[in-house]
Amino acid sequence: MKTKALDEYNIRNYDLVIFDCDGTLVDSEHLSNTLLAEMLRELGVECDNQEIIDLFIGTSFEKINNYIQDNVRKSPKFDFEQEFRKRCKIVFEQELRPIEGVVKFIESLKTKICVASNGPQEKMKVTLSTTGLNKYFPDNCIFSAYDIQKWKPEPDLFLFSASAMDTSSTKSLVIEDTIHGAMGAIHAKMDVLAYSPDKNDNQFAENGIPTFASFAELMNSIL
Repeated sequence: MKTKALDEYNIRNYDLVIFDCDGTLVDSEHLSNTLLAEMLRELGVECDNQEIIDLFIGTSFEKINNYIQDNVRKSPKFDFEQEFRKRCKIVFEQELRPIEGVVKFIESLKTKICVASNGPQEKMKVTLSTTGLNKYFPDNCIFSAYDIQKWKPEPDLFLFSASAMDTSSTKSLVIEDTIHGAMGAIHAKMDVLAYSPDKNDNQFAENGIPTFASFAELMNSIL
């Protein structure tokens, strides 16, 4: 599938920019998946950090629970997701940072903005407040798949977000970092650009999704 060049997009064609959260606004994917790998090893699962990142980046916790059921001989005696969220909060408060350049990009926008994430509201409140990004995204501009019980790559979360922001899908631009999220935007018939700092995700190219390696590059291309 042919991929449009990044400079073929113009921010003036959109009334709303929808950001994913983890890995797009905040540099949390590495931290959370490293923690997840550590917790799985505690349960006796032989796995390395990169394997877990590749398996679970951008997905729902249901997939993690299914993986535990299939790979852990004895079920944990505690609520795994609850314990994971608790430990994540500690790690995020100590180490989490915004993605480089994203604050400058947000401040340059004249469109409406919102967040649409597969993560729960509680997690986003931690990540956005810890990084100071909550000042750009008030509560009524933060949308979670848990709110509607529909997860990317289904289109529902993006359509719900655009409707809540009183914007049509054709006037919405999605910024994502995973193929699951990007395909959700495509299924919602929205334009989507993918943050891919290593430029090595062939799934984006295979689906005709333009990528950018930094928010500085994105600013120079579409503003």
